[in-house]
Amino acid sequence: MLAWLVEWWDGVELWLVQLPYVLQVTLVFAVLVPLAWVLARVIDRGIDGLGARLTRVRDAEPPVRRDGSAGRKGTAA
Repeated sequence: MLAWLVEWWDGVELWLVQLPYVLQVTLVFAVLVPLAWVLARVIDRGIDGLGARLTRVRDAEPPVRRDGSAGRKGTAA
């Protein structure tokens, strides 16, 4: 059923293993670092959103945004 995927993955592994070590490390970092960063951002946003929905405090401030602002739009800081 997924034999083509297994064969493709085996080919990718074989190609990667045959590269010089420096290129292997460079490719792994070029793929894994952005992937891990995106995954961490998604998990962080999801947990922040879930925490905001499940809080018992009615007028709780939302998490601090990237630009440093917090709270609702239109409120003075």
